[in-house]
Amino acid sequence: MIKFKRLVCTLTAVLCVWAAGAQNDAQLSVDESIYNFGAVSESDGTVTHVFVLKNTGKAPLAITRVTASCGCTRPEYPQKPIAPGKTGELKITFDPAGHPGLFYKTISVYSNGKLGSYSLAIKGEVKPKVLQPVLTYPYSIGGLKLHAKTILFNAVHSGEASSERIDILNDTQTPLSVRLGKPSDYFTTEVTPAALQSGQKGEIIIKLSEKAADRKGRVTAELPVTVAVAGQKEISGQIQLAANLIDNFSKLSATEKAQAPEASLSNTILEFGQLSAKEKSIIPLVGGKVTVAFDITNTGKSPLLIYSVTSDDLRLDISGGKRELKPGASTTVKVTLRPKDIKTRMESLVNIVCNDPNGPVRLIKVTAYR
Repeated sequence: MIKFKRLVCTLTAVLCVWAAGAQNDAQLSVDESIYNFGAVSESDGTVTHVFVLKNTGKAPLAITRVTASCGCTRPEYPQKPIAPGKTGELKITFDPAGHPGLFYKTISVYSNGKLGSYSLAIKGEVKPKVLQPVLTYPYSIGGLKLHAKTILFNAVHSGEASSERIDILNDTQTPLSVRLGKPSDYFTTEVTPAALQSGQKGEIIIKLSEKAADRKGRVTAELPVTVAVAGQKEISGQIQLAANLIDNFSKLSATEKAQAPEASLSNTILEFGQLSAKEKSIIPLVGGKVTVAFDITNTGKSPLLIYSVTSDDLRLDISGGKRELKPGASTTVKVTLRPKDIKTRMESLVNIVCNDPNGPVRLIKVTAYR
Protein backbone atom coordinates (compact mmCIF):
# COMPACT_ATOMS: atom_id res chain seq x y z
CA MET A 1 0.00 0.00 0.00
CA ILE A 2 2.82 2.35 0.91
CA LYS A 3 4.63 1.54 -2.36
CA PHE A 4 1.45 2.25 -4.33
CA LYS A 5 1.08 5.70 -2.72
CA ARG A 6 4.70 6.50 -3.49
CA LEU A 7 4.11 5.51 -7.13
CA VAL A 8 1.06 7.79 -7.39
CA CYS A 9 2.95 10.72 -5.92
CA THR A 10 5.81 10.19 -8.33
CA LEU A 11 3.50 10.06 -11.36
CA THR A 12 1.70 13.21 -10.16
CA ALA A 13 4.97 15.10 -9.87
CA VAL A 14 5.99 14.02 -13.35
CA LEU A 15 2.67 15.16 -14.79
CA CYS A 16 3.00 18.54 -13.06
CA VAL A 17 6.47 19.03 -14.43
CA TRP A 18 5.27 18.04 -17.89
CA ALA A 19 2.30 20.40 -17.68
CA ALA A 20 4.50 23.23 -16.52
CA GLY A 21 6.82 22.56 -19.38
CA ALA A 22 3.92 22.55 -21.83
CA GLN A 23 2.68 25.88 -20.47
CA ASN A 24 6.11 27.43 -20.72
CA ASP A 25 6.26 26.35 -24.36
CA ALA A 26 3.61 29.03 -25.14
CA GLN A 27 5.20 32.32 -26.20
CA LEU A 28 3.40 35.67 -26.64
CA SER A 29 4.71 38.27 -29.06
CA VAL A 30 3.02 41.47 -30.26
CA ASP A 31 3.47 43.30 -33.55
CA GLU A 32 4.10 46.61 -31.70
CA SER A 33 4.42 47.60 -28.07
CA ILE A 34 3.21 51.23 -28.34
CA TYR A 35 0.64 52.69 -30.72
CA ASN A 36 0.44 56.42 -31.34
CA PHE A 37 -3.07 57.66 -32.21
CA GLY A 38 -1.66 61.11 -32.96
CA ALA A 39 -4.16 63.93 -32.67
CA VAL A 40 -7.73 62.84 -31.91
CA SER A 41 -10.71 65.11 -31.38
CA GLU A 42 -12.66 64.94 -28.16
CA SER A 43 -15.86 65.60 -30.08
CA ASP A 44 -15.36 62.74 -32.58
CA GLY A 45 -15.94 59.97 -30.05
CA THR A 46 -14.00 56.76 -29.44
CA VAL A 47 -10.98 55.57 -31.41
CA THR A 48 -9.80 51.99 -31.81
CA HIS A 49 -6.58 50.13 -32.51
CA VAL A 50 -5.95 46.40 -32.89
CA PHE A 51 -2.73 44.84 -31.58
CA VAL A 52 -1.87 41.54 -33.27
CA LEU A 53 -0.99 38.82 -30.74
CA LYS A 54 1.06 35.90 -32.01
CA ASN A 55 1.92 32.62 -30.35
CA THR A 56 5.56 31.99 -31.23
CA GLY A 57 5.77 29.05 -28.83
CA LYS A 58 5.01 25.34 -29.19
CA ALA A 59 1.93 25.07 -26.97
CA PRO A 60 -1.51 26.76 -27.04
CA LEU A 61 -1.40 30.33 -25.71
CA ALA A 62 -4.26 31.30 -23.39
CA ILE A 63 -4.89 35.00 -22.68
CA THR A 64 -6.19 34.92 -19.12
CA ARG A 65 -6.95 38.62 -18.62
CA VAL A 66 -6.14 42.12 -19.89
CA THR A 67 -6.18 45.27 -17.74
CA ALA A 68 -5.85 48.97 -18.63
CA SER A 69 -4.52 51.84 -16.54
CA CYS A 70 -7.62 53.96 -17.18
CA GLY A 71 -11.34 53.35 -17.39
CA CYS A 72 -11.31 55.32 -20.64
CA THR A 73 -9.42 52.44 -22.27
CA ARG A 74 -11.41 49.25 -22.96
CA PRO A 75 -9.67 46.00 -24.07
CA GLU A 76 -11.26 43.08 -25.94
CA TYR A 77 -9.07 39.97 -26.16
CA PRO A 78 -9.35 36.40 -27.57
CA GLN A 79 -11.36 34.05 -25.35
CA LYS A 80 -10.02 30.88 -26.97
CA PRO A 81 -6.36 29.71 -26.85
CA ILE A 82 -4.15 30.77 -29.75
CA ALA A 83 -2.53 27.77 -31.45
CA PRO A 84 1.25 27.73 -32.03
CA GLY A 85 2.17 29.95 -34.98
CA LYS A 86 -1.29 31.54 -35.10
CA THR A 87 -2.44 35.05 -34.23
CA GLY A 88 -5.26 36.70 -32.36
CA GLU A 89 -6.49 40.28 -32.03
CA LEU A 90 -6.40 42.53 -28.98
CA LYS A 91 -8.80 45.40 -29.66
CA ILE A 92 -8.20 48.57 -27.63
CA THR A 93 -10.88 51.29 -27.62
CA PHE A 94 -10.02 54.70 -26.21
CA ASP A 95 -12.66 57.28 -25.25
CA PRO A 96 -11.20 60.82 -25.42
CA ALA A 97 -14.22 62.47 -23.78
CA GLY A 98 -13.10 64.41 -20.73
CA HIS A 99 -9.40 63.79 -21.40
CA PRO A 100 -8.07 66.83 -23.33
CA GLY A 101 -4.31 67.07 -23.79
CA LEU A 102 -1.54 64.48 -24.07
CA PHE A 103 -2.33 60.94 -22.96
CA TYR A 104 -0.34 57.74 -22.34
CA LYS A 105 -2.30 54.65 -21.27
CA THR A 106 -0.78 51.27 -20.44
CA ILE A 107 -2.32 47.84 -21.06
CA SER A 108 -1.18 44.66 -19.27
CA VAL A 109 -1.73 41.33 -21.03
CA TYR A 110 -1.67 38.21 -18.81
CA SER A 111 -1.25 34.73 -20.32
CA ASN A 112 0.19 31.28 -19.76
CA GLY A 113 3.20 32.26 -21.83
CA LYS A 114 6.78 32.27 -20.61
CA LEU A 115 6.73 35.95 -19.61
CA GLY A 116 3.46 35.66 -17.69
CA SER A 117 2.48 39.30 -18.49
CA TYR A 118 3.16 41.66 -21.36
CA SER A 119 2.95 45.48 -21.29
CA LEU A 120 1.56 47.57 -24.16
CA ALA A 121 0.65 51.25 -24.42
CA ILE A 122 -1.33 53.74 -26.45
CA LYS A 123 -0.59 57.45 -26.65
CA GLY A 124 -1.58 60.63 -28.48
CA GLU A 125 -3.12 64.02 -27.91
CA VAL A 126 -6.79 64.81 -27.43
CA LYS A 127 -7.88 68.07 -29.03
CA PRO A 128 -10.58 69.57 -26.79
CA LYS A 129 -14.00 69.95 -28.31
CA VAL A 130 -15.17 73.44 -29.16
CA LEU A 131 -17.76 74.48 -26.64
CA GLN A 132 -20.92 75.68 -28.29
CA PRO A 133 -22.21 78.84 -26.66
CA VAL A 134 -25.67 78.67 -25.19
CA LEU A 135 -27.67 80.98 -27.40
CA THR A 136 -29.97 83.36 -25.59
CA TYR A 137 -32.55 85.75 -26.99
CA PRO A 138 -32.64 88.79 -24.68
CA TYR A 139 -34.29 91.15 -27.19
CA SER A 140 -37.76 91.05 -28.66
CA ILE A 141 -39.97 92.69 -31.26
CA GLY A 142 -43.45 91.48 -30.43
CA GLY A 143 -43.30 87.70 -30.24
CA LEU A 144 -40.02 87.59 -32.18
CA LYS A 145 -36.94 87.01 -30.01
CA LEU A 146 -33.49 88.16 -31.16
CA HIS A 147 -30.04 87.36 -29.81
CA ALA A 148 -28.81 90.87 -30.75
CA LYS A 149 -30.21 94.23 -31.86
CA THR A 150 -26.96 95.88 -32.93
CA ILE A 151 -24.51 94.82 -35.64
CA LEU A 152 -21.05 96.33 -36.20
CA PHE A 153 -18.76 95.66 -39.15
CA ASN A 154 -15.46 96.80 -37.64
CA ALA A 155 -12.52 97.80 -39.85
CA VAL A 156 -13.76 96.34 -43.16
CA HIS A 157 -11.66 97.32 -46.17
CA SER A 158 -12.81 97.93 -49.72
CA GLY A 159 -13.83 94.82 -51.61
CA GLU A 160 -13.84 92.59 -48.54
CA ALA A 161 -16.83 90.26 -48.45
CA SER A 162 -18.35 90.52 -45.02
CA SER A 163 -21.62 89.42 -43.46
CA GLU A 164 -23.18 89.18 -40.02
CA ARG A 165 -26.27 87.45 -38.72
CA ILE A 166 -28.82 87.77 -35.96
CA ASP A 167 -30.44 84.56 -34.71
CA ILE A 168 -34.20 84.85 -34.22
CA LEU A 169 -36.87 82.70 -32.56
CA ASN A 170 -40.67 82.58 -32.70
CA ASP A 171 -41.48 82.60 -29.00
CA THR A 172 -45.25 82.49 -29.47
CA GLN A 173 -47.76 79.68 -29.78
CA THR A 174 -48.83 80.79 -33.25
CA PRO A 175 -47.05 81.27 -36.61
CA LEU A 176 -45.62 84.69 -37.37
CA SER A 177 -43.96 86.42 -40.29
CA VAL A 178 -41.00 88.81 -40.39
CA ARG A 179 -40.62 91.63 -42.87
CA LEU A 180 -37.51 93.78 -43.24
CA GLY A 181 -37.38 97.34 -44.50
CA LYS A 182 -34.49 98.94 -46.40
CA PRO A 183 -31.82 100.24 -43.99
CA SER A 184 -29.58 102.21 -46.40
CA ASP A 185 -27.62 101.89 -49.62
CA TYR A 186 -24.65 100.46 -47.74
CA PHE A 187 -26.35 97.32 -46.37
CA THR A 188 -28.35 94.46 -47.83
CA THR A 189 -30.51 92.24 -45.62
CA GLU A 190 -32.66 89.13 -45.77
CA VAL A 191 -34.58 87.01 -43.28
CA THR A 192 -34.80 83.25 -43.58
CA PRO A 193 -37.31 81.83 -43.23
CA ALA A 194 -39.67 84.79 -43.46
CA ALA A 195 -42.46 82.74 -41.84
CA LEU A 196 -41.72 81.02 -38.53
CA GLN A 197 -43.80 78.35 -36.90
CA SER A 198 -44.17 78.30 -33.12
CA GLY A 199 -40.75 77.62 -31.55
CA GLN A 200 -38.98 77.73 -34.92
CA LYS A 201 -35.60 79.45 -35.28
CA GLY A 202 -34.33 81.54 -38.17
CA GLU A 203 -31.80 84.25 -38.92
CA ILE A 204 -31.46 87.73 -40.29
CA ILE A 205 -28.45 88.09 -42.61
CA ILE A 206 -26.80 91.50 -42.98
CA LYS A 207 -24.19 92.17 -45.67
CA LEU A 208 -22.30 95.18 -46.92
CA SER A 209 -23.48 96.29 -50.35
CA GLU A 210 -21.29 97.02 -53.37
CA LYS A 211 -21.77 100.72 -52.74
CA ALA A 212 -19.95 100.37 -49.41
CA ALA A 213 -16.77 99.50 -51.32
CA ASP A 214 -16.62 103.09 -52.61
CA ARG A 215 -17.06 104.67 -49.18
CA LYS A 216 -14.55 105.39 -46.40
CA GLY A 217 -15.43 106.16 -42.81
CA ARG A 218 -18.20 105.08 -40.49
CA VAL A 219 -21.72 104.49 -41.82
CA THR A 220 -24.77 103.77 -39.69
CA ALA A 221 -28.35 102.79 -40.37
CA GLU A 222 -31.52 101.51 -38.76
CA LEU A 223 -32.99 98.28 -40.13
CA PRO A 224 -36.81 98.36 -39.78
CA VAL A 225 -38.31 95.04 -38.67
CA THR A 226 -42.04 94.31 -38.78
CA VAL A 227 -43.52 91.26 -37.05
CA ALA A 228 -46.99 90.10 -38.09
CA VAL A 229 -49.29 87.52 -36.53
CA ALA A 230 -52.57 86.63 -38.25
CA GLY A 231 -55.47 88.55 -36.75
CA GLN A 232 -53.24 90.83 -34.66
CA LYS A 233 -51.78 94.28 -35.09
CA GLU A 234 -48.31 94.38 -36.64
CA ILE A 235 -45.45 95.31 -34.33
CA SER A 236 -42.40 97.23 -35.57
CA GLY A 237 -38.88 97.65 -34.23
CA GLN A 238 -35.35 98.50 -35.36
CA ILE A 239 -31.93 96.89 -35.52
CA GLN A 240 -28.95 99.26 -35.36
CA LEU A 241 -26.30 98.75 -38.06
CA ALA A 242 -22.84 100.29 -38.29
CA ALA A 243 -19.67 99.73 -40.32
CA ASN A 244 -16.16 101.17 -40.20
CA LEU A 245 -15.02 101.22 -43.84
CA ILE A 246 -11.24 101.56 -44.18
CA ASP A 247 -8.50 101.47 -46.80
CA ASN A 248 -7.01 98.17 -47.87
CA PHE A 249 -3.54 98.22 -46.33
CA SER A 250 -2.68 94.60 -47.15
CA LYS A 251 -0.60 95.51 -50.20
CA LEU A 252 1.53 98.19 -48.55
CA SER A 253 5.25 97.49 -48.60
CA ALA A 254 7.47 97.98 -45.55
CA THR A 255 8.78 101.20 -47.09
CA GLU A 256 5.26 102.51 -47.69
CA LYS A 257 4.25 101.71 -44.13
CA ALA A 258 7.31 103.59 -42.83
CA GLN A 259 6.19 106.65 -44.83
CA ALA A 260 2.55 106.36 -43.78
CA PRO A 261 0.56 108.88 -41.74
CA GLU A 262 0.08 108.35 -38.01
CA ALA A 263 -2.83 109.64 -35.95
CA SER A 264 -1.99 110.72 -32.41
CA LEU A 265 -4.84 111.63 -30.02
CA SER A 266 -4.47 114.10 -27.16
CA ASN A 267 -7.09 112.18 -25.15
CA THR A 268 -8.68 108.78 -25.22
CA ILE A 269 -11.17 109.62 -22.45
CA LEU A 270 -13.33 112.75 -22.34
CA GLU A 271 -14.88 113.35 -18.92
CA PHE A 272 -17.71 115.85 -18.61
CA GLY A 273 -17.94 115.01 -14.92
CA GLN A 274 -21.10 115.75 -12.95
CA LEU A 275 -23.62 117.80 -14.88
CA SER A 276 -26.57 119.81 -13.62
CA ALA A 277 -29.03 121.94 -15.52
CA LYS A 278 -29.45 124.22 -12.49
CA GLU A 279 -26.17 124.20 -10.60
CA LYS A 280 -22.89 125.57 -11.90
CA SER A 281 -20.79 122.90 -13.64
CA ILE A 282 -17.01 122.61 -13.72
CA ILE A 283 -17.41 123.03 -17.51
CA PRO A 284 -18.99 126.36 -18.51
CA LEU A 285 -22.54 126.25 -19.89
CA VAL A 286 -22.93 128.01 -23.24
CA GLY A 287 -26.49 128.17 -24.52
CA GLY A 288 -27.49 125.29 -22.26
CA LYS A 289 -24.65 123.12 -23.60
CA VAL A 290 -21.25 122.00 -22.39
CA THR A 291 -18.27 121.23 -24.61
CA VAL A 292 -14.99 119.36 -24.28
CA ALA A 293 -12.37 118.99 -26.99
CA PHE A 294 -9.52 116.77 -28.12
CA ASP A 295 -6.74 117.15 -30.68
CA ILE A 296 -5.68 114.89 -33.52
CA THR A 297 -2.04 115.27 -34.64
CA ASN A 298 -0.39 113.69 -37.65
CA THR A 299 2.94 112.39 -36.36
CA GLY A 300 3.55 110.41 -39.53
CA LYS A 301 5.36 111.24 -42.78
CA SER A 302 2.50 111.64 -45.26
CA PRO A 303 -0.92 113.36 -45.21
CA LEU A 304 -3.44 112.01 -42.70
CA LEU A 305 -6.97 111.70 -44.07
CA ILE A 306 -9.69 111.74 -41.43
CA TYR A 307 -12.69 110.07 -43.05
CA SER A 308 -15.14 110.46 -40.18
CA VAL A 309 -15.43 111.52 -36.54
CA THR A 310 -18.84 110.36 -35.28
CA SER A 311 -20.77 108.95 -32.35
CA ASP A 312 -23.77 106.64 -32.39
CA ASP A 313 -25.03 108.44 -29.29
CA LEU A 314 -27.45 111.11 -30.55
CA ARG A 315 -26.96 113.13 -27.35
CA LEU A 316 -23.46 114.03 -28.52
CA ASP A 317 -22.84 116.75 -31.10
CA ILE A 318 -19.41 116.58 -32.79
CA SER A 319 -18.04 119.58 -34.64
CA GLY A 320 -14.83 121.13 -35.90
CA GLY A 321 -11.71 119.38 -37.05
CA LYS A 322 -10.02 119.34 -40.44
CA ARG A 323 -10.32 116.32 -42.70
CA GLU A 324 -6.73 116.37 -43.99
CA LEU A 325 -3.59 116.96 -41.94
CA LYS A 326 -0.08 117.41 -43.28
CA PRO A 327 2.78 115.77 -41.32
CA GLY A 328 3.15 117.60 -38.00
CA ALA A 329 -0.21 119.38 -38.25
CA SER A 330 -3.00 119.18 -35.65
CA THR A 331 -6.73 119.82 -35.54
CA THR A 332 -9.24 120.24 -32.70
CA VAL A 333 -12.53 118.35 -32.48
CA LYS A 334 -15.31 119.50 -30.14
CA VAL A 335 -17.81 117.21 -28.39
CA THR A 336 -20.94 118.93 -27.06
CA LEU A 337 -23.96 117.80 -25.07
CA ARG A 338 -26.91 119.24 -23.15
CA PRO A 339 -26.87 118.45 -19.41
CA LYS A 340 -30.65 118.14 -19.42
CA ASP A 341 -30.32 115.16 -21.79
CA ILE A 342 -28.24 113.24 -19.25
CA LYS A 343 -30.60 111.43 -16.89
CA THR A 344 -28.20 108.84 -15.50
CA ARG A 345 -24.53 107.98 -15.95
CA MET A 346 -23.50 108.13 -19.61
CA GLU A 347 -20.69 106.16 -21.23
CA SER A 348 -20.45 106.64 -24.99
CA LEU A 349 -17.86 106.40 -27.74
CA VAL A 350 -16.52 108.73 -30.41
CA ASN A 351 -15.37 106.79 -33.49
CA ILE A 352 -12.54 108.05 -35.67
CA VAL A 353 -11.79 106.43 -39.04
CA CYS A 354 -8.64 107.51 -40.89
CA ASN A 355 -5.91 106.29 -43.24
CA ASP A 356 -3.37 105.40 -40.55
CA PRO A 357 -2.46 101.77 -41.44
CA ASN A 358 -1.41 101.05 -37.85
CA GLY A 359 -4.70 102.27 -36.41
CA PRO A 360 -7.41 103.09 -38.95
CA VAL A 361 -10.16 102.98 -36.30
CA ARG A 362 -9.70 104.91 -33.04
CA LEU A 363 -12.09 105.19 -30.11
CA ILE A 364 -12.51 107.91 -27.51
CA LYS A 365 -14.62 107.20 -24.44
CA VAL A 366 -17.00 109.95 -23.28
CA THR A 367 -18.43 109.95 -19.73
CA ALA A 368 -20.87 112.15 -17.86
CA TYR A 369 -23.29 111.75 -14.95
CA ARG A 370 -26.01 113.56 -13.02
